Amino acid sequence: MQQTLKEKIQAKLANSEGFTLLEILVVLTIMGFLIAMVAPRLAGISGSAVDTVCDSNQNRMISMMSGFYEKTNRYPDKLTNIVEETGANAYQIPAISDDDPDNGPETLASEFNDRNNFRIHYLTEGEVRELKQLGIVNVFNLNAYDGYNDDGSGAKDGYALDDSVNNQVALAATVTKAPAMELKTLDPDVTATPFAVMMVGAGRNSAGTWVLPTKERGWGEADFIGRMVFGFGPENALVTSGIVSNAAHCPGGIQNADNVTYNDYNLVLPRLATTADSAFETEFAAMDTETDDGIQIDTVSYGEESGIYTDTATAYALATNGENLKTRVYDLTAMESFQYATMCPEGHKFPADDGDYWGIDLDLNGDID
Repeated sequence: MQQTLKEKIQAKLANSEGFTLLEILVVLTIMGFLIAMVAPRLAGISGSAVDTVCDSNQNRMISMMSGFYEKTNRYPDKLTNIVEETGANAYQIPAISDDDPDNGPETLASEFNDRNNFRIHYLTEGEVRELKQLGIVNVFNLNAYDGYNDDGSGAKDGYALDDSVNNQVALAATVTKAPAMELKTLDPDVTATPFAVMMVGAGRNSAGTWVLPTKERGWGEADFIGRMVFGFGPENALVTSGIVSNAAHCPGGIQNADNVTYNDYNLVLPRLATTADSAFETEFAAMDTETDDGIQIDTVSYGEESGIYTDTATAYALATNGENLKTRVYDLTAMESFQYATMCPEGHKFPADDGDYWGIDLDLNGDID
C-alpha cells in the first residue's frame, strides 16, 4: 500500500539521529567562550554610544544656541534656575545624589556637583540688570526637594542633608516647599526680594560674603569658577519658539534614573562683569598669581588614572611637574557675552577640554593639594 505523506515524514523522523549530550555540551562550551570574548567589547560599544549621543545632543544645542544668539543677540528666556526655595527669599542647591538607589533618587548627579563644586549665589542689583540685558528676564525655579519628606519636615529615610554627603553648604533641616518649576521674574530690587542662582565653585551667600572653593583636585573645568549655570528645560525659549522640538535628555542620566531626577542639558553663562568686580577680586586675592592683570589661577590637566588623582595623600608639585602634565593659567575675569558653554547633567562640557579633570593651585603654595 502506498504510504501517505504524513507516514513518510513520520518514518523519516523515526530514522533520523539526534544530538548526543556530549555534542550539546561542546556547542554550549564554545558559545560560552564566544560570549565571554564578545561581551566586554559590546559593553565598551554601549558606553561609547552613550557618550556619542550625549556629545551629539550638546553639539546640536550649541548650534541652536548660536543661531538663536546671532538672530536675537540675547540668550533664551525662561531657563531653569537649578535651586530650591527653602523659605521666603531663601535658596539652596538641590539634593546631590548619594548614589544609593535604595533610598530613591535625589536631584543632581554626584559627578555633576563633584566636577563643579556648586554654590548658591545671591545676585546683586548689577547682576540682575546684566542678566536682563542678556535676555534672561524670567526663570523657572526647579524646587525639586528630592532629599526631603513629602511635607518638607526633614530628610527622607536613608538620606543625609549634611555637607559630608553633598560636598556643599549643608541643606536646610526643614523647608517650606514652593511649587515645582515656579516662574519668577528677576527683580533688580534685591534688597526687598533677594534672589539666588547656582554658580560654579564660588558664590555670595545671603549675608553678602563670598564662599570660595578649597578643593584643589577633581575640577571639571577650571575656567567655570564664578559662572552661573541654568538648565535647558522644556519651557525655555529655544523650545517655545520652535527652534528645538523638545528639551533633550542625557542618555547617561536616563541610565542613572534610579539615583537622579534632574537630566536636562545646561547653559554655562560667561562670567559677568558685575560678578568679576572689585569685591570678587578682593576675595580671590590670596589665589591671585598676577594681580596687575586680574585674577589668575595656575592649573594642571590630568586624567582620571593619573597619580595626581589617585594619590591624594601626596601633593603634586607644579614646578617639577613629574608626570609632565599640561599646565595652564586661567583668568577669572569678566567674559564676553558670546563666551557661553553647554554642560550635560553629569558635568561634562562640550567640546571636551584637554583632560578629564583639572587641579587648581588655589592657595598658591605651588602644589595641587
